[in-house]
Amino acid sequence: MELYEYIEEMFSGLKNPSVKDLAASLKQIPNASELSQRYIKEPDQYAYGRNAIYRNNQLEMILIHIPPNKETAVHDHGQSIGCAMVLEGKLLNSIYRSTGDHAELSNSYFVHKGECLISTKGLIHKMSNPTSERMVSLHVYSPPLEDMTVFKEQSGVLENS
Repeated sequence: MELYEYIEEMFSGLKNPSVKDLAASLKQIPNASELSQRYIKEPDQYAYGRNAIYRNNQLEMILIHIPPNKETAVHDHGQSIGCAMVLEGKLLNSIYRSTGDHAELSNSYFVHKGECLISTKGLIHKMSNPTSERMVSLHVYSPPLEDMTVFKEQSGVLENS
């Protein structure tokens, strides 16, 4: 079976899923790393590659490729919850705490191949790849992403941009 067929089979029946539902379904995709290879995109408009590979009314799936020593912007996911499973390499997930107009770094931790990171509603974070190998991860969001906020990082303080 193709990756798209596994996604259809495991996710199409989910209605208002929790982050636990999303994580459990992600982990059930057999050979996800191998099946995702053809969907990996090189960076274009961002410092990382991003490919939206599936979307319905309930959820959206995106494959992210962060090359060595690159990172995403600091962002939230609007009204969506999410889960991401690392398929290759490892990523550094940095969590920010809102302090009104600004946000400050709260903590950071590594997520290794086969592990998931959870994104609750309102979470502000940045994903980095501080290694010499590429990082590839499969993300699922419910509902599909809309109204995301990107923050500017300036001297340790974040501002809405």
